[in-house]
Amino acid sequence: MVLQVEQAVEVYHDEEYKSKRWHFPSHNFTMSNIWSPFLVKAAIFEDNNGVSSSEVQLQLDKLDTNWTNLYQSFDYMIISTGKWFLKAAIYHENDTEVGCHICPGKNLTEKGFVFAYEKALRYAMNFIATSKHKGLIFFRTSTPDHFENGEWHNGGNCTKTTPAKEGEIELKDLNKILRAVELAEFEKASVKAAENGVNLKLLDFTNLLLSRPDGHPGPYRQFHPFAQDKNAKVQNDCLHWCLPGPIDYWNDVIMEMAVNG
Repeated sequence: MVLQVEQAVEVYHDEEYKSKRWHFPSHNFTMSNIWSPFLVKAAIFEDNNGVSSSEVQLQLDKLDTNWTNLYQSFDYMIISTGKWFLKAAIYHENDTEVGCHICPGKNLTEKGFVFAYEKALRYAMNFIATSKHKGLIFFRTSTPDHFENGEWHNGGNCTKTTPAKEGEIELKDLNKILRAVELAEFEKASVKAAENGVNLKLLDFTNLLLSRPDGHPGPYRQFHPFAQDKNAKVQNDCLHWCLPGPIDYWNDVIMEMAVNG
């Protein structure tokens, strides 16, 4: 058996290669990845390793045009956000500083990330629900990480190679908080979407992925991390996911919902 996979043609990338677009000629199919971690407008000051030099400047009442300008051109969309809201940030509304998250010495009110997440998500979901868009839009809940023996910044790893047994892993409090916000805002938006004929569906992978600690990049967040030293201590990635593995299940669920949902 010979399996032939069409080579996609990259037709666009932004300056930092964070947003990209590919075209599959034989199917006349275009796929885009749009980098908009907050969905609202944000000024971000960090390097490729996630090290910040200053707080994020977050405009809670201004959507990020990186995705809104292209929104109507897509037939299918998967929209997600989440853990970026944990970063230190200054919050703005009506072009005025209204508070912050982790900003000692700034003489601003500590609002907490839930304040910003609720506001940003509500604003984005309202835009979607009232858009009159005729495609299929998925809102994906945030996914759990599987750091053990620490977190991403202090030696945490994820060495499991098989799915966890039922009850072996519990959803962390942080994930419960994020998911509660997401489900609440989706429920409100879905009512408004139905009234406007917008096909908005929930893509809830949280519990499915909780049992799959085996699908992360782990130490292979960087290319050949042990090329120079096989005993090197490297930062593990126990949040993102690899193929093959759990993402195969994502694709199965998405296809089922797109075709028969």
